[in-house]
Amino acid sequence: MTIVARSSGFTQWFRRWPTLLLVALPLSACSAFPVHHPKVQLLGIQPESVGLVSQTFLLSLKVSNPNDRALHARAGEARLYVRDRQVAYGLLDKPVDVPAYGSATVNIPVTGNFLTLLGDLGSVSARAGLPYAVKGYLVTGMLDMRIPFTVTGALHLPLSPSPSAVSP
Repeated sequence: MTIVARSSGFTQWFRRWPTLLLVALPLSACSAFPVHHPKVQLLGIQPESVGLVSQTFLLSLKVSNPNDRALHARAGEARLYVRDRQVAYGLLDKPVDVPAYGSATVNIPVTGNFLTLLGDLGSVSARAGLPYAVKGYLVTGMLDMRIPFTVTGALHLPLSPSPSAVSP
């Protein structure tokens, strides 16, 4: 006597679902990533505390989201370079939500030693200013994706809260 085993349709489907899941998961995960990187613009640099060895400044960044989904940045960092030298570093200290097709202001405190720039101040023309770059990233998404950004321009002294101190 032989026993013939027949598998039902449910059993065959149950065996195939891991394969279907492996195919569908990457496709659905793509919707969690922004299609276009957000645009970042430096709005201003304000002094917070000035000491002999270290100084803390508040970088105000405008983050514009060109995507149809809100952007939730849980973490991030920013490094301030002046004349191609890193002078300050800071971390995003609270989460930021940027609405779809909208923008939000992100304030990142950065700490560094700006005394190394004192020698450069004599050679700076009032019109050209000090060339700067802000480089960093925002951490977003389910997989902690890092979205890098770079902003460049010129700093005009003295630094003040007015937008005229920073030019793109």
